[in-house]
Amino acid sequence: MPGPAQPTLRAFLARAPHTQEPTRRPSKRARTSTTKPIPSDAPVYTPLENQILALQRAHPGMVLLIEVGYKFKFYGNDAHIASQALNIACFREKNLDAAMIPVPRMAVHVKRLLALGHKVGVCRQTETRALKAATEHAHQPFARALTNVYTASTWIDDVSAPDAGDEQVIVAVVGADRPGAPRFGLVAVDMTSSQATYDDFGDDALGTALETRLVHLGPKELVLARSLDQHTRHFVRKWAGSHRRVEEADACDAPVPGLAEHMHGAALAWAAALPVNVQRALLLLLTHLHGFRLVSALTCPDNFMTLTERSSMLLSGPTLAHLEVLQNATDGTPSGSLFWLLDECATAMGRRLLRQWVRRPLLDAAQIAARAQAVDLVRERRQPILHRAVALLTHLPDVARGLARITHGLVDAPELATILLAFHRVTHEFVDLPPTGSALLDSALHDLGAARDDVSRFVTALDMTRARKNDLAHLYTDPGRYPAIQDGQATLRADDEALHVHLLDLRRSLQRPALQYTHVSGIDHLIEVRRADAPRVPADWLRVSATQRVVRFHTPTIVQLHKQRDRHSESLAAAALAAFQEFQAHVAEAYVPLRRVAQALATLDAITSLARVASRPGYVRPIVHPPGDGAPQLCLTQFRHPMTEARLAQAYVPNDLTLGRTAQGDLAPRGVLLTGSNMGGKSSTVRAIALCVLLAQIGAFVPCQAAELTCLDAIATRMGAHDDVLHGQSTFMVEAEDTARILRTATDRTLVVLDEFGRGTSTFDGIALADAVLRSLLERGAHMPLLLFITHYLPLTRWAHVYPERLMNMHMAVQVTHADDGRNEEASEVVFLHRLAPGPALHSFGIHIATLAGMPLPVTARARAIAAHAQSTHTHAERRRLSTRFLRAVHGGHVQTAWDLVHAMSVL
Repeated sequence: MPGPAQPTLRAFLARAPHTQEPTRRPSKRARTSTTKPIPSDAPVYTPLENQILALQRAHPGMVLLIEVGYKFKFYGNDAHIASQALNIACFREKNLDAAMIPVPRMAVHVKRLLALGHKVGVCRQTETRALKAATEHAHQPFARALTNVYTASTWIDDVSAPDAGDEQVIVAVVGADRPGAPRFGLVAVDMTSSQATYDDFGDDALGTALETRLVHLGPKELVLARSLDQHTRHFVRKWAGSHRRVEEADACDAPVPGLAEHMHGAALAWAAALPVNVQRALLLLLTHLHGFRLVSALTCPDNFMTLTERSSMLLSGPTLAHLEVLQNATDGTPSGSLFWLLDECATAMGRRLLRQWVRRPLLDAAQIAARAQAVDLVRERRQPILHRAVALLTHLPDVARGLARITHGLVDAPELATILLAFHRVTHEFVDLPPTGSALLDSALHDLGAARDDVSRFVTALDMTRARKNDLAHLYTDPGRYPAIQDGQATLRADDEALHVHLLDLRRSLQRPALQYTHVSGIDHLIEVRRADAPRVPADWLRVSATQRVVRFHTPTIVQLHKQRDRHSESLAAAALAAFQEFQAHVAEAYVPLRRVAQALATLDAITSLARVASRPGYVRPIVHPPGDGAPQLCLTQFRHPMTEARLAQAYVPNDLTLGRTAQGDLAPRGVLLTGSNMGGKSSTVRAIALCVLLAQIGAFVPCQAAELTCLDAIATRMGAHDDVLHGQSTFMVEAEDTARILRTATDRTLVVLDEFGRGTSTFDGIALADAVLRSLLERGAHMPLLLFITHYLPLTRWAHVYPERLMNMHMAVQVTHADDGRNEEASEVVFLHRLAPGPALHSFGIHIATLAGMPLPVTARARAIAAHAQSTHTHAERRRLSTRFLRAVHGGHVQTAWDLVHAMSVL
């Protein structure tokens, strides 16, 4: 009953001891007067939490990913960053906030963090369970240490990952302290291919040369010397934006001793001969990459090339943007760009090389002809060997990236097998090579076999079946290659033998001659006993599991042998890993010949891509002449805009142009003053001309019926209208700065494109400046560049009559259909023909375009009236002015001037 039970319970509780903590004697440390009392609200961290906090203090400035058991975890503020970036849960784990990801998904999540600009450190357990259990620290947390650090440029995917051929470039920049004449040293490396570049260059106050180089390289990460002036550092950070990582570090003024810590012998001698600024930038980048264990790409001189080689054209950043060479002007993606048009590559390494070719047109006519000849031969596909070469590129991994991972010690056994088998397939494809008729193709095909013997040796040394399974302990065909592995395997065999001997003893003691070990749920060496006999087993046997019929045990001997075997197995795994790393380093010693093979594959792929483009209808191989003593030549017959044509569903309107000299060798004007209506196609036409020149000097075919030109030294453009917040410049300031740069640098072999210069300021100032710029170019005479000058300022057309041998007027033709009475201008229909026609344009049709854009009719009608009145007033005033000058010329006996004025009056 409930009543009598309660007094008994109270009596029991009264006799029970109190639950409060027993009184303890304070320790000696606690009795010390200097000991401060711990606040009651201070957290008491566990040993694991103390270890995590110590790792975060030791490695600031990065998001730490910490291995805990079979998970990777973020802690503290890193957990909040990961939760937001990766869309994963953030939860409280004892005293710290935590977020968690599974181990197999580590690479996916790290790449997402890197894409957001984070620097990620990976901390792994450096002890194994079995080996730790045998030490005096068995009950302490596993030792953990920072094993890898990644940024967007230093993460190198394995060859099985999809790759669009993007470059992962990191750039180091240092500067020399020269007031008013800044000078920079730059070193860059593409971590994907180990291709490095360097440059030592002067610059203007706005950093134009530095910006051009950054646009060409497209780095994902920049390392700046702290000694750079504040303006340069601010400019680079603004240019980098939020999606590129920028770090600052101290640069050494005497770099050679520092270089000697990373480079030796011939490599150090090569580095010591570089310009001092380049040495400083190289040491800065080496020091930075040392923390990532990725310095090997910068210690091989064969990986380096100068950024401003005299054999190729360095297109300016504005020119790359105006012509949409690497990305379109709409959303900044490659779609719709020249590179997008040409990219028919089968491999990522070919795509990277093609991008270099596109942004660096050749300057030497012989090199252009050699590349064009190779493209033509592959396009024709008349030779079986070229068929085989093209077929070789299919289903080929990115061996250049794989080679970079090997040199950095990043591959595992399956990836190494994939890379070596790909190299084996390539190097053994061609043995006896007949000549193809192209020195470039012959050289590339020959280089495919450069590492044939090395690759055969590596492939023979590995058991590829075991490699595919990542079985490092049985990876090598020669068991005695690594004695430590043999010793570990012998120890494991001894453990297995001891377990077998113990089984024989159990058979005798249990009188069960057929007794066998059982394996259940991943647990080995179980002894099964019928449930009825289970009470009679020795008391020291460890019960593991049971069913309705049997109970499974481990004997003390089995438990001890398991612990011993686990220790030996982990020791063998460590020895096998060390042996694999040694073998990987052995493969890396053949880096130079293997790199030649990878470069040859990239060359073949890039040539094949250009050949596929050349096979499209309407493409022709251009004739490119070396520079001579005469005027440069540019003759394009039926040329078209390559990207616009590719995106159009209808036929593109072709045009003809001749500058400098005709195809027959007769002299022709070097410049075109192009006028015409808005939407008539002026900008698209001059872009098409510039792109045809660029394609020709890449060595590609061009979208023309015929093309003949002299090899040019540069393409300089000033197009579009936009301000430059980066430099704090207005729209017109950007135009003026670009134009001033063109006037300073253009030579007689430069193609200059100026699109509506002067429109960003007042009408009179704009006309005056455009007139002065055009005249300054015309007055260069024989040193005048090839010129495409677009304008709406019709008064400029008079210069074609002053300098008819240097400039010609052209316009974009339109077809105007008037209303029945010819007076209703609003009802007139204007058709843009997109065709170049001789002579200046008579109308701009700006008001008509405004009508098409939906401008209200009363507004456009008023605009027409104002325009008609202004034009009439201006025409009468200009006619009076020219008449006065004509009379003066006649009275002064200046016949030619008088005729020029007559012509000027006739076009009013």
